[in-house]
Amino acid sequence: MKVQVIYSSLTGCTKKVADAIFNGIDVEQKTIHDLKDGVPALDGDIILLGYWGISGNPNDEMKEFLQTVKGKAVGIFCTLGYYSDSAHARETVESGLNLVKDNNEVIGAFVCNGAVAKSQGIDSNHIPTEQKEVRWEIIKDHPSAAECALAAERFNERIQLYTRCKELNLDFVSIL
Repeated sequence: MKVQVIYSSLTGCTKKVADAIFNGIDVEQKTIHDLKDGVPALDGDIILLGYWGISGNPNDEMKEFLQTVKGKAVGIFCTLGYYSDSAHARETVESGLNLVKDNNEVIGAFVCNGAVAKSQGIDSNHIPTEQKEVRWEIIKDHPSAAECALAAERFNERIQLYTRCKELNLDFVSIL
């Protein structure tokens, strides 16, 4: 099985998770690609797609790319400047999942904290308040080593499960 890790990163947080996943998955054939370097050929059996969240959605570049992925085993991961166990985080990862679930087998998902690009003035959710400034200061060094390790562990396990099911002619049950 060939695994492709394809990501889009604004502040470097999603890249950090993508690198951890790439380095942590135990497969012989794997590639990693940043969408800022252009659109890669989708020649992997398993495609792991990472993005930074904005207003509950993947960033525009990845959102457009997700819609082109068809007939693959897919995993989604994202970073956002909010609590990773919040409804907003679930909405952000589910938005990406919804773009791929009808045309692919979904093997897993992962969401974690990332830094906020405050200088971007991206949307009204990123207008500084005292409470947001405190949260942003606390999570500025995320994703943590533990979050990166968990992302790599999650996808390594899911890749193994998917691969073993295929080898044994068993149905793989999507997470959705």
